[in-house]
Amino acid sequence: MIVSYLYVENIYDEQYCMIPPPRTQLSLGDIPEEELEIREILECWCKTGLSPYIDAQLSKHNYWQQVRVFSRLSRTLDTLFRCRAYYSAAKRIISLWEVNSLEKQYLDYLLTKHSTCHNSEIRQILSTF
Repeated sequence: MIVSYLYVENIYDEQYCMIPPPRTQLSLGDIPEEELEIREILECWCKTGLSPYIDAQLSKHNYWQQVRVFSRLSRTLDTLFRCRAYYSAAKRIISLWEVNSLEKQYLDYLLTKHSTCHNSEIRQILSTF
């Protein structure tokens, strides 16, 4: 069954075919379900992981507790990025983020760890045709 989306041609595309409007509530049909999920997860990671970690670095208040929380949430993202649909969705999402933002740089780092795995997966699929 082929599903079509408004902003994405294929669930595994790493770029939008049409950029979604900023600060708009997207729904199923606009983007794949995995992207809706990873958007929520990235928002949680930023609000409860990265931002408190940065604040704790500056204030030294609860620093080690925030390190543990940030590490745990980052490992969860890392695990999700093993799934090509989540990986592709995250690539699309952060392609719209500010280039020099810490959030984008760190997620680029996590995604880069999985890019060779997903690229070899694609080559393997294409070789069967």
